[in-house]
Amino acid sequence: MTGRRGTRWERLARGNGDRPTDRIAAAGLWALSLLYGAALGLHHAGYRLGLARRTRLAAHVVSIGNLTVGGTGKTTAAMAVAKWVAQQGKRVAILSRGYRGAGESKSVLVSEGAGPLVDPEQAGDEAYLMAESLRGVGVLVGKDRRRTGRLAVEQLGAEVLVLDDGFQYQRLEKDLEIVLVDALAPFGYDFLVPRGMLREPPTHLARADSVWLTHSDLLRAADLAAIRARIEELAPDARIWEARHAPTRLRPLGGKAEEQCPEALRGRTVVAVSSIGNPTAFERTLEQAGAVVLGRARFPDHHRYRAEDLRGVAFGEAASAEWIVTTPKDAVRLPGECFDRPAWVLEVDLAPRAGRRSLAEELEWLLRARVEV
Repeated sequence: MTGRRGTRWERLARGNGDRPTDRIAAAGLWALSLLYGAALGLHHAGYRLGLARRTRLAAHVVSIGNLTVGGTGKTTAAMAVAKWVAQQGKRVAILSRGYRGAGESKSVLVSEGAGPLVDPEQAGDEAYLMAESLRGVGVLVGKDRRRTGRLAVEQLGAEVLVLDDGFQYQRLEKDLEIVLVDALAPFGYDFLVPRGMLREPPTHLARADSVWLTHSDLLRAADLAAIRARIEELAPDARIWEARHAPTRLRPLGGKAEEQCPEALRGRTVVAVSSIGNPTAFERTLEQAGAVVLGRARFPDHHRYRAEDLRGVAFGEAASAEWIVTTPKDAVRLPGECFDRPAWVLEVDLAPRAGRRSLAEELEWLLRARVEV
């Protein structure tokens, strides 16, 4: 059981494949990345030359996105921004593509601000998680964010729209572009997909108004400084905020036990279960919280869990683990009491790396300066 990272693909992306077949595969992926890059260049040229036009909606638009595939923390960031805007007394809605939900083919109103109106299959796991977690924030899914944006303005009275995974979405005029860079894999091994993890060349980071360097607490200071220096070179006009994913609570999967503080993980033996873009960061967060990770059950991103998947989670040394711990996104797709031992969901919030500006201070500066919130 493994996610995208740790697979043969990642070894090729890192340039670690040493067999003749690895070299052939890497060459094939490189050729495909050239085709992808050419198509991407034409796409951007269309907007640059005025052949394609962006739509301006009757609301401020804040985009949360990234340069790479994989987990940088976009959903956590989008929720944090939307929550802060709502606390300022503004009507806000999140626009998500709704990966693997009905929104990939049509527009769906997932929440008006009082909880989910549809199930996870219709919403997609991330949008359902947002609707379940946020009050006073609308959530809509749909591939055409122009359409869902209009629905949010007309039906919900939204004054601010937050685009979840919006950096590559060019059809809307944006007031603020926040780009997340994962400190553990910041520049996608310097190749476009599928040869590497980049969705756009690093030079496109120049479009960002603000760069949030996530998982910054999981690197050595010297490595972090080198990444920050490259970001400053690529995006000289952008603000940089060094962030970490801070555990806030443990809630039971299935909801039948009392919530616990993250400190309850200290010294506890666990199996980490995840189907996210960056399982390494989740596992290292558990270890930083003091857990002893005996097993790592990694599934592909957005995996639809089956009974046979879950029966084999704890095996070998992990058979003695006291707890199963998973992520909020996985909890949407995991039935309660599906394991043979207590199972917990680790909730996290974005927080600054030690000594840096708080999230509230960063958002106040960005949104008051650029979005007039």
